[in-house]
Amino acid sequence: MHLPPFGSRACFFVVLCLLLLAPLFGQSDTAQISGFVRDPAGLGIPGASLTITNEATQVERKTVTNDQGYYVVTNVPSGYYTLTVEMDGFKKFVTTRNKLDANINAGIDAKMDIGEVNEVVSVVASASQIQSDTATVAKLIEQKQIEKMMLNGRNPLYLATLKPGVRGTLASFGYGLTTAGLSINGGRSQDFLITFDGAVGVRTRANGTSIGTADVDTVSEVQILTANYNAEYGRSAGGQIRFISKSGGRDFHGSLYEYFRNDKLDANSWSRNRATLPAGQTKAVREANKFNQFGYNINGPVMIPGLFNTERNKLFFVWSQEWTKRRRESTTIVTVPTMKMRNGDFSELLTTNPYFSGTTVVKDPLTGQAFPNNVIPTTRLSPNGLGFLRAFPEPTPNFISGRANFMQTRPQPEDQRKDNLALDWILSEKQSVRFRGSMYKYESVDAFRTGFDRAITDWNRPNRTGSISHLWSLSPTMINEIMATASVDVVFIGIYREGERFARSKYGINYPYLFPDRKEIPDKIPTITISNFQELDGGPYPSSSAGPIYSLSDNFTKIWGTHSLKFGALYEKAGQNDFDQINVSGVPNGTNNQNGRFVFDNTRAGAETTGLGVANAAMGLFTSYAEIGPRANTPYRSNMFEWYAQDSWKATPQLTLEYGVRWTYVTPYYYSNWGNIAIFDAKKYDPSKAVVQDPKTGYVLSGDRYNGVVIPGNDWPEAAKGRVAIADSGEYDRLFSGGSNLPAKRQWGNFQPRLGFAYTFGEQKNVIRGGAGKFMARPGVSDNVFLGGNPPFQPMMSLATGQADNPAGGKPSYFPQFFMTMDPEFNVPHSYMWNIFYERRLPMETTVSVGYVGRTGNNLERERNINTLPVGTLYLPENKGINTNVLRPYKGFANIPMAENAAHSEYDALQIEMNRRFDKGLGFGVAYTYSRTYDNAHERRYRMLNPLDASLDWGPSNLDTPHILVVNFIYEVPFMRQASGLPKALLGGWTVTGVAQFGSGGPFHIGTGDDFAGIGSGNETQLWVLAEDLMLPEGERKYSQGVSDTNFYFRTKTASGAAIATVPANGTFSTEHRNSAGRHPGAQSWNMAVFKAFSITESQRVEFRSEFFNLPNHPNWGGVDTNPRSPLFGRVTTKGGDPRNIQLSLRYQF
Repeated sequence: MHLPPFGSRACFFVVLCLLLLAPLFGQSDTAQISGFVRDPAGLGIPGASLTITNEATQVERKTVTNDQGYYVVTNVPSGYYTLTVEMDGFKKFVTTRNKLDANINAGIDAKMDIGEVNEVVSVVASASQIQSDTATVAKLIEQKQIEKMMLNGRNPLYLATLKPGVRGTLASFGYGLTTAGLSINGGRSQDFLITFDGAVGVRTRANGTSIGTADVDTVSEVQILTANYNAEYGRSAGGQIRFISKSGGRDFHGSLYEYFRNDKLDANSWSRNRATLPAGQTKAVREANKFNQFGYNINGPVMIPGLFNTERNKLFFVWSQEWTKRRRESTTIVTVPTMKMRNGDFSELLTTNPYFSGTTVVKDPLTGQAFPNNVIPTTRLSPNGLGFLRAFPEPTPNFISGRANFMQTRPQPEDQRKDNLALDWILSEKQSVRFRGSMYKYESVDAFRTGFDRAITDWNRPNRTGSISHLWSLSPTMINEIMATASVDVVFIGIYREGERFARSKYGINYPYLFPDRKEIPDKIPTITISNFQELDGGPYPSSSAGPIYSLSDNFTKIWGTHSLKFGALYEKAGQNDFDQINVSGVPNGTNNQNGRFVFDNTRAGAETTGLGVANAAMGLFTSYAEIGPRANTPYRSNMFEWYAQDSWKATPQLTLEYGVRWTYVTPYYYSNWGNIAIFDAKKYDPSKAVVQDPKTGYVLSGDRYNGVVIPGNDWPEAAKGRVAIADSGEYDRLFSGGSNLPAKRQWGNFQPRLGFAYTFGEQKNVIRGGAGKFMARPGVSDNVFLGGNPPFQPMMSLATGQADNPAGGKPSYFPQFFMTMDPEFNVPHSYMWNIFYERRLPMETTVSVGYVGRTGNNLERERNINTLPVGTLYLPENKGINTNVLRPYKGFANIPMAENAAHSEYDALQIEMNRRFDKGLGFGVAYTYSRTYDNAHERRYRMLNPLDASLDWGPSNLDTPHILVVNFIYEVPFMRQASGLPKALLGGWTVTGVAQFGSGGPFHIGTGDDFAGIGSGNETQLWVLAEDLMLPEGERKYSQGVSDTNFYFRTKTASGAAIATVPANGTFSTEHRNSAGRHPGAQSWNMAVFKAFSITESQRVEFRSEFFNLPNHPNWGGVDTNPRSPLFGRVTTKGGDPRNIQLSLRYQF
């Protein structure tokens, strides 16, 4: 992959910064400890000496109280701490096991007793504390939950669903790259940020999936910032999920483990239990599914006895490796040409056959007469046409299922590897350096592509994240932290080469290409589309992309009385080297295959035909052929600058105020280092120079096909020479805009104020917390707007009705161009959030919180077809028989989907949470969210129902889940824990954990892809008219076995027997709103695990785990059929979800 010029320069820049600033780097995901030191009368004690000690590393931080008896220690890593307070005339005060969580400030007060300093008052901190010193709404997944809670796939990202305000998939099996489909407080899944120890963990390509996955065994905490986080946190408009890894300690610890699954342990799925068994088979056979996840980790001090770090208090490490191997199978059942058809013999079609209705006569395309006995003479057959038929796998002997005559089961292997290193270096009492690095590799091979094993995809994703930081305590009241991070998402998508089944030469295919140069794999099969048969897809690959993200930030903290002032700035350079951005698949008869696509249908658009697509293929008579030239490769780039200022003010002992502002500048979308992006600018389109089109076919006959197309900038950058073909020819230089090389306008006013408060009362057992703020998103390279894949950078040619042995002899057909563009305004997506919470500490180390969260999303991305017709155009009498593309406002173009940042969302929620941090063998959590989410586009690819009016799009969001309840617990069974010998070995050391999740169903509407409004199809859905509310009372909604019963989920008829859903009048839209008809069935999940620990020595043990996912093997109802033309309309006929899976594991720990 070509990473320069960005890759080399940026890497050099970061490395240079690391070398020059090594003694100055700072730490992320820290927090502060503050409080008052008081005498027995409650008055503050000035000048008291405080020492805060990390209980794992024994690293100390010192300070003194101010004249009010108040102290603050900032930029403290998460962990357990001991606070020691000393003052002449008072007993020494020591409190231990004070838990500090990342990004959540902790308050620890000390009440001193009169006495000698050599006398000690010791206090053990409560395991459960309320968040009394911060207004941030943050949810914590603590280390014990990470260690003990069962994870379906062991990806700790899914732990976020344990918290209120977080919507996710119910207990899905997932261990690879994902954002888990999460939505935080009504935000889109692309709106929230994932970080791994401060390094960005989401792709630049559409923020679509994570860059790597965290290692469960090296994660200390999962911190979820849901609302009203401070100004120091940016790059996100929809919450943040921050993974904080463990640090090593003074002693060595580690573990060795394996997790194991096998299909023999799984229950049958609902669909498998219902399946009709083949003759002679007595029970359903599960497809192979084997899963092994194994690894090790070790942590402790880095030392050389007698030479370095002999006190084990300077340098610490954590090292881990984990491998995942999954071996499963997939089965395909499709229709392929028979053995006779492959030789031009179609005699079997003269009698009843499973492939076509009735009998079929193959005609001589020259005379129109039937070929004798339906056999095409060998002299009339096409060598390439027969090669196309031979490229299909041969039919499975003695197998017929409906029309299908081919069945195959193939393996689908997946491999994953994680390597993690953490180093903590204590340079002195005032300086420390922290390094975190992760390498993640994912490899897999698909079983099939469109049902065949010819050009199957081979995936390789070597991802990397890393951060290095330095913390410098300049004085007791001044601290500086600086951090550099790097994240690289790399994707190689190849063709699996075993057996080279993709090679066209194996089948005798050798037609000449239209674009013979720069084929990625010259000897690869084309895509072959034949009527009545499964398409054989050669696919768009190989391709690749790489998304590097580098950042440098600095944060400075000043303690001034009871104020904690913080200032900082960040620079980020991000990009996407994209060799995977083909847009031409939207062109009629287009292709995404560089080796071409042939279409063989029955009619050949009125040209000579046999009357049968597969016979046309044998003779090489294609209806259309399309081929793309050299693949576009675009190095997208974007810069981001941010600064912030904030204050955390302890206004009174009970009241904390937090306020600040953040400012963000983001490059409008992404520019190209090589200048090879193109947009459609309606202002540049000249109607007087519109192309001339054939009124029936829409083909462009003459004129400028690039009328309105713009290449941003003045000229080609030097880097384009030799890399961008048209940069050397100069053919399209006339398209330069003459202005900026940016595709959209700059936005400078992105200020984000933040304000919050926390007020404690009742002996600090109660806190009221509230706040509001504005939060900006960091847009990625949208994978639905590949500006570098637009014409003229991605050449394509399409031919009509030619001969496969020489496709170039076909008729050139200049279809209207499919073009993707973006709104030149580029308003940066952002959100406003506000909240109010009440939290109380209860007996039994339990806390409960109740609160309201509100959020609006603004300038959200969606798609709008700007080349749509006025409503009713296609139904006007004068337009009868005229091709739709001839009537469009911008001639020479088909649909022009424009990505515009114009959508809006609203979220309101009641959020309730009860937690008991794990203590004395018990921990539990209950999270309930009652919410309402409305929007007019739930994702960036959402295309407006009516491109001319967004009012009908407003309705319940696809993300709207009114009720979500999640319950989790960890319980160490107390029996026989204090026993010894055999009773303890057998009956002691048992732990039971469980998670139960319940969620409402999502909303739906009644619609189809018909163009009732006559605006020209742009892949929009158009809604039907509903006569009345169609939902049955909840108790009357039934599961259906199919058309044979009368069980419905919603009404399809009115009381009078009329259809409840009807089409709108021609040339009009329905007045129904999106997602307003009803809701699909809800879902639930029950998971449980049982662990047994066996002690070997005092410091070593072995733990056996058995985990049960979907313990009761409960299938959830599938979605209701919302297609009014379907015979199953109004019915739920499927049940889904994974069956009960059992996972066993063995772990050795020391």
